[in-house]
Amino acid sequence: MQNSRYLLVTFAALVSTVVHADVVTMRNGDRLSGELKSLERGKLRFDSAATGTIPIEWDEVATLVSGQDIQVEIEDGTRFLGPLSTAVASSDVVVETAQGPVTLAMAEVILMTPIEKRARDRIDAGVTFGYSFAKSTEVEQLNAGFDLVARTEKRLYSLNADVIVSDSDGVESNQRKSLDFEYTRLWPKRWGTGAVVRIDRNDELGLDLRTSVGAGGGRYLIQSNAMSLLVSGGVQVSRENVSAGLSDKDSLEGFAGINWDWFRYDSPELDLSSNLLVFPNLTDTGRVRAEFDMRFRWELIADLFWQVSFYNSYDSDPIVPDAEKNDYGVITSLGYSF
Repeated sequence: MQNSRYLLVTFAALVSTVVHADVVTMRNGDRLSGELKSLERGKLRFDSAATGTIPIEWDEVATLVSGQDIQVEIEDGTRFLGPLSTAVASSDVVVETAQGPVTLAMAEVILMTPIEKRARDRIDAGVTFGYSFAKSTEVEQLNAGFDLVARTEKRLYSLNADVIVSDSDGVESNQRKSLDFEYTRLWPKRWGTGAVVRIDRNDELGLDLRTSVGAGGGRYLIQSNAMSLLVSGGVQVSRENVSAGLSDKDSLEGFAGINWDWFRYDSPELDLSSNLLVFPNLTDTGRVRAEFDMRFRWELIADLFWQVSFYNSYDSDPIVPDAEKNDYGVITSLGYSF
């Protein structure tokens, strides 16, 4: 009796697996059964028993069927939720929404997120690490970074941390550190609102610590499987701490930003992104800060990449009188995404 019950449970589990298995069919006729993990930036991540989780170029997919509740987003920002059923024609996706089936052209689909997955499966993260040493000047530099993005049906969370430490004989080490946390509530038509917490240190600008808390919104002007362009703005409250015997300074700042990202999934995978943030000071009229970052990433092998980046921090009126107005540099590093 016990063996029969075990066989019955096993059979039921196998049937359930088969019934709920997702199926992707490629243009060359190959088929995989397993689980759809995500679609983003022109890359479909699919997990099967035979291959494990692998990336598939979205433009190589002919049909896709899934029993999961999938949030599907198209280029104009419209989102649909439901299982994916068999399309009449290849290169189409049919979403079985609560209001009825919706047929979408695959070319206009840019995001797919299974909503009923475990929370940890909704997280994408990456780390970078770099080191350089010049014997002629005996200057060494260490840099490290960490990025994390988590997405649900209506919310987006991101965390970014960067550390750059430069050191040389007879000179005190110079540090540049930043930690940003952003929460975004996603709205129709590519709009988003949310909050941000920023923590910075920059020895070159005479800044021991700057803590900023703000709120704002933005919109994707372009969102496709090859490019995105985001504009944003808002206000934040900042407190700056310095070690030059000056008192801490509190201020109200506005912020306006533009983020451009171009990516190519074809081998080798490339990613070029730039981000500009401008902070006009609303308390100290005339003072303006700016942060500019540009990054080029080249995948060497699966999930391992080489990265070169440029940064520039500007303050028109630093609170430490003899501090530099600009801090900029170029760094190279190796990274891994997971």
